Amino acid sequence: MQFWRLTCNPYEENTYLVASGNKAWVIDPGFYSALEKQKFLELLEAEHLELIAIYLTHAHIDHILGVRWVADQFGVPLYYHEAEEVIYRHAEEWAGMMGLIYEPGPAPAAYISEGELWWGEIRVQILEVPGHSPGSVAYYFPQAGKVVSGDVLFAGGIGNYHLPLADYKTLMRSIADRLLPLGDRVEVWPGHGPATTIGAEKVSNPFLQDAI
Repeated sequence: MQFWRLTCNPYEENTYLVASGNKAWVIDPGFYSALEKQKFLELLEAEHLELIAIYLTHAHIDHILGVRWVADQFGVPLYYHEAEEVIYRHAEEWAGMMGLIYEPGPAPAAYISEGELWWGEIRVQILEVPGHSPGSVAYYFPQAGKVVSGDVLFAGGIGNYHLPLADYKTLMRSIADRLLPLGDRVEVWPGHGPATTIGAEKVSNPFLQDAI
């Protein structure tokens, strides 16, 4: 498994590229500037990768700014949780309020839910972790000991629970029931900011002290 993080757009959102052999999958393409898009193209070319699909942790605007461009550029399908549909459909309105230019992306090829996928030889476990948004999911890679958590768990923090359709109790339950049991050594790669581990957050994250 090969794994890259690319920080994108004014919100410094983390986009992830995961590869198995010469096949690749992108999670939360937040590409906004021409330079960000060019760097992504250069990465794929340098590593001789063929992009297979787009997967979302959730559909907030900062995580989907590049969806339309990627889908058009590579002709690849899009996947996200059905509960994110309402957020995805209203993304253009959110973009306008934030002063961002956004081209609506394509309809999903299919909805995803909790379960297991195989990206080439990579085993991917989809974990439903609502709370920051109703259809948030995390992508856990047990072979690599990594989880892409979206905007659910950060180094020293948790996802924003004051947004429309967000809920603090649901978010904390998702973290306690779905992420913490993955184990202390598992690396957490969040939607913003640096990577951390489950163990480090159990010790130092002030939001988790009542959850463990």
